[in-house]
Amino acid sequence: MSEIRVDLRKELLGRAKREFLEKLDRDEQAAVEAATGEMGNKPDAVKFGWLRMRTKETWTKQRYAATVDRAFEKLRKMVAAQEASESPE
Repeated sequence: MSEIRVDLRKELLGRAKREFLEKLDRDEQAAVEAATGEMGNKPDAVKFGWLRMRTKETWTKQRYAATVDRAFEKLRKMVAAQEASESPE
């Protein structure tokens, strides 16, 4: 029975994560994707090329850094708000 709870928890957390990402702007979503996962290990030039292909816009290191920072700050606030609403008082 504990295995079912673990799988259910992973599924719920996965959905919440997608919901949070969907609330971000298009550029922020792309920047988060480039900063995490397999793209996170690539050189900046590769990330910028992928971002250009995905968004059809030019990306600089400054724009990328600012967008990632803004997106992660929004995600932190969303997670904190969800945790605050779920915690029993």
